[in-house]
Amino acid sequence: MSSDEYLQAKAEEILAELNQVLVQLATLRAEYSSVDEAIKRLEKLPDIEEVFERAGIVYIRRDRDSVLLDLKAMRETLEAAIRSLEKREKDLRETLNRLAGATQSS
Repeated sequence: MSSDEYLQAKAEEILAELNQVLVQLATLRAEYSSVDEAIKRLEKLPDIEEVFERAGIVYIRRDRDSVLLDLKAMRETLEAAIRSLEKREKDLRETLNRLAGATQSS
């Protein structure tokens, strides 16, 4: 395998991983948006003590404040996962750019 073929194969591998990261980011951002919206709506209803939460195909009654705590914890977890994937995306793009530069210089 020549050096150009190796660089091409490596670039394709990185592109595939980058595409996976982008799909995961889109999914997590959509979930984050949904959780954030639920938090905002619950916070606008301070006089309500209980809410219904979906659990599979049924809804259960829960204390509003405990649901808010769970949602905020979920939002923090999603934020951390998004930051991690954004860093991975940046690293992959930089690696891809280095490979492109190496391919052009050879």
